[in-house]
Amino acid sequence: SWHRKRSAHVSTFGWKVMSGSESLRPRPPQLTIMPAKTNLHNRVQVGVEMGEYDPRGILHRKGWLAAQPETFRNAWLDVAEFSEIPAGELLFSLGGPAGGVYGIAEGYGNVLLASGYLPPVLAHIARPGWWIGEASALTGSPRRVEIRARSDLMVCYVSLQGLESLELRFPRLWRMLAQLTVLHMDSAMMYASAVSKGDARTKIASTLVRLAGPEMTTDAMISVPCSQQELGEMAGLSRNSAGPALRSLERAALISREVYGQITFNPVRLAQASERELNSGG
Repeated sequence: SWHRKRSAHVSTFGWKVMSGSESLRPRPPQLTIMPAKTNLHNRVQVGVEMGEYDPRGILHRKGWLAAQPETFRNAWLDVAEFSEIPAGELLFSLGGPAGGVYGIAEGYGNVLLASGYLPPVLAHIARPGWWIGEASALTGSPRRVEIRARSDLMVCYVSLQGLESLELRFPRLWRMLAQLTVLHMDSAMMYASAVSKGDARTKIASTLVRLAGPEMTTDAMISVPCSQQELGEMAGLSRNSAGPALRSLERAALISREVYGQITFNPVRLAQASERELNSGG
């Protein structure tokens, strides 16, 4: 069974510790919003060509699923449901009931987490190709983070029943899901590193690279929908500290803010420049 009891479990993101079915902090209301299955063929009929909008293709090309064998990718998507989540709506809440695995095929989602009794804070902005929920699915434990649609979302959902059917065909499924957990652990360590050391420019650069998520190794320009204040908070900086750091990166032609509320950059180039500066002591 995918619902397995355990005496203690540390969150995928490393902050919230659960023991049995009880947490060390009061749980917020357990809300889970999952609209009905979307008919992708209807979307094509109303003028969206599959060549321009292909959620399955996006997930085949980006993120954790893209790194898996083609036979598994096809089987995974065959048991999945695609649903639309309007901007502002909750996908699932922190401490919400256990469930399956979600992936973003279109749009952006706010990822909020909490430490101890502190209120949830924005920790990440999820983008297409990003997956979440394997810890809850594997352990039967409550949700570790809260996901809210930042923009209209198209999400891919594989239920617990779908996972059980996949396990029969792919005995190494648990190893594949463990790879997803490792990706989340890497992201959590980047988060901790960015907020704990380095100057403001280094913190901002590291946070932007982390926000590239599934496209972190893409040697091309990408954009993140993020305000200066939000970026500063995710980097452990005040808005006043984030501003000069962003302007410094702009002068170095490492980022662009031509569109309001959006930061454009090449994650590979930005990471390389940051590494050179750290190695040179600059």
